[in-house]
Amino acid sequence: MATAISCKQLGVTFRGRGRNGPVLALQSLDLEVAAGRIVGVLGPNGSGKTTLLRVLAGLEQPTAGTVTILGERPAAKSLRRRVAFQPEGALPLGVLSAAEFLAYIGAELGLPNAESDARAQRWLERLDLLGPGKRWIRTFSTGMQKRLALAAALLGDPEVLLLDEPTAGLDPFGSEIVMAILRERAAAGATVLMASHQLFEVEEICDEVLVLQEGAVAARGALSDLLGTDAHALVVRGLDEAGLGHLAAAARARGGEVLRTERPRDHLFALFRRLAQRRGEGRRS
Repeated sequence: MATAISCKQLGVTFRGRGRNGPVLALQSLDLEVAAGRIVGVLGPNGSGKTTLLRVLAGLEQPTAGTVTILGERPAAKSLRRRVAFQPEGALPLGVLSAAEFLAYIGAELGLPNAESDARAQRWLERLDLLGPGKRWIRTFSTGMQKRLALAAALLGDPEVLLLDEPTAGLDPFGSEIVMAILRERAAAGATVLMASHQLFEVEEICDEVLVLQEGAVAARGALSDLLGTDAHALVVRGLDEAGLGHLAAAARARGGEVLRTERPRDHLFALFRRLAQRRGEGRRS
C-alpha cells in the first residue's frame, strides 16, 4: 500500500520569549501513514498535535528531520487540491454566507465556478447547512462553523485530509454525519489524520492512533493492539437462567472465574445514530 504521509526524525523548536528558553514542540518524530487509513492523533494540550498538522499542511517549517506528503514537500504547489487542512477555531471572512465562503475557497483552489458551486451545494446539503441561507458565518454556532470548515476542506476532493478537532462542538447528530463522511473518504482511498480529544469517536473511526506527549511519540499502533488485554470473554445469547447456570458451572469446573452476568446495552452514541437514521428516512419519504 502506498505511503501518503512520511515523517522521519521530525523536530520543531520554537524560540522562547524573554527569559523563557526554546520550546521543543516536536522531537524526533517518526510517522508513516498508508493511503486510505484514518489515524487519530491524541495527547494532552501542548503535546504537539496541532504543530504536526501545521507542518504537514505546509504552514510550519520543521527545524529537524524530513517530511513528505504524497511524495512531495508539504508546501509544494502541486498539493494545493490534493491536501486539505481544517484548522481549529473560528472561520475567517465572517461577513460571508456559507455559499459565498465556499465560492471563495473554490476560487482559491482554481475550480471552475460551475464545478465549485455544484460541489459546495452537495457538501452544504450533506452537512445540513442549507438552512442558514444568507446568514453571516459569524452568526453561526460553533458546530455550524465546524461543519462549514469541513465542507471547505472537502471542496477540492483531496487525497489527504488533515483535521484539527473535527467534531469538537458538534452535537451527536453532527458528529455522526462527520464520521460517516470520513469513513466514506477513507473507503475511496483518501487518508485522514485527525487530532482529537474525543476518545470515543477516535475508537469508533480510527484504524490506528498516534499518542504524543511533550512532542514525542508515546504510543503508536492499532487500537486492538494498544488496548488489548490477556483476558478472554465468552459472549452468548439465547440461554435461559438454567442454561446460564450450567454454563457458569462448567466454566468454574475448568478453572474459570464467573465475574457477573448482565444484559448488554448499546452506548448513547448508538442511540443518536439510530435517531439520525430515522430522521434521514423521514426526510426522504
